[in-house]
Amino acid sequence: MNSIILQTQSISGAAFEIIIMLLGAAIIGVITTYLYCRTVFNKRLGALKAELEESKKNSGELKKTVDNLNAQIAEKEKTIDALGNEKNQLEIKANDLQKALEDLRSKYDKATIETSKIAAELHQKEDTLKEKEAILKRISERKKEIDYTSFGKAAKHEKDDLKMISGIGSFIEQKLNALDIFTFKQISKFSKKDIKEVNKAIEYFPGRIERDEWVAQAKELLYSGQKKSQLLDNIRKRKNNINYDRIGVAQKDEADDLTVISGIGGWIQKKLNALDIYTYKQIANFNKEDEKSVSEAIEFFPGRINRDEWVPQAQELVYSGGKRTALFERMKKKKHKIDYSLIGIAHPEDAQDLQQIKGIGPYIQEKLNFLGIYTFGQISKFTPVDIETISEIIEFFPGRIQRDDWIGQAKKIMEAKS
Repeated sequence: MNSIILQTQSISGAAFEIIIMLLGAAIIGVITTYLYCRTVFNKRLGALKAELEESKKNSGELKKTVDNLNAQIAEKEKTIDALGNEKNQLEIKANDLQKALEDLRSKYDKATIETSKIAAELHQKEDTLKEKEAILKRISERKKEIDYTSFGKAAKHEKDDLKMISGIGSFIEQKLNALDIFTFKQISKFSKKDIKEVNKAIEYFPGRIERDEWVAQAKELLYSGQKKSQLLDNIRKRKNNINYDRIGVAQKDEADDLTVISGIGGWIQKKLNALDIYTYKQIANFNKEDEKSVSEAIEFFPGRINRDEWVPQAQELVYSGGKRTALFERMKKKKHKIDYSLIGIAHPEDAQDLQQIKGIGPYIQEKLNFLGIYTFGQISKFTPVDIETISEIIEFFPGRIQRDDWIGQAKKIMEAKS
């Protein structure tokens, strides 16, 4: 028993020693580990501190670099802004230049078109001039056919303005001059035989010289200055017969060139002015009563104002701002609508007196001639389409050609001549 107890005590003491030894080893291990870890930590800490210092140092340098970069960026941004503004300015200038270029192109195109038109007009005028020169030369060669015994010859330096006579336009005056007829005195002495010879020589419409009373007008134009003044004073005394409330009042400084109206010569214009009739607008306002009272006041041929179509001409001149050429420009643009293959082609030398047709006055005849319509034969071939087209082009009353039966009249005149 005691031996067992002794054995037990011996075992317990050994175990205790082992435990103590293990505990000591553990403590030593812990201390060793601690010391090792501390050493490692301190080394790491030192390294980290060194890295931190290095980082701080690098951070300062980086900050400087960043600041430099920011400064560079700011500078670049300023440059970019400046370039942006410059770009905007350049774009604005480019747009302005583009617009200017487009304007120049447009002007160039217009100028090209206008130049072409002018060239065509010049070519046409050259042709017309050549044609007129040929006509005047042909007429001049007929001097030998004229008997100058009754009215005599005159020289160019004695020349009167024959356009003062109503019915004598610029080209008719040139034709008369080609026959050495330059003065009112010569025309005032025309006999019936002279009229017939001159009429034929200048290729004028038979009966027109008598109808327009060239001789009577020429005699008036030969009056002395005193007698002309007296005649105009007598006309002024007839102002009370004119209805100015209807036709309107005008002053001398408003005067239009009334000779633009076919049928009004320079002398008739003076007479109208004596009645204080100065403008297209006044004549455009004439009614039948005004035509009669004005004709009587200026001692004009009865019915002549209506026959010569003063009123519609004046109305067109008022509408076009006094530019008679405006209508003919419009007509020129539409001339291509006429089918000449049906009505035929005619030339100025073929011209017949279309005023023999009731409804065609001098102004309508002038319009028709402008369209190359000179003969009864052409009018006799008008179709309904031709009538509609021509009425539109000459700005004539719709249906008027049919109502006045131009075609029937033209055929009758042709039959009478055949």
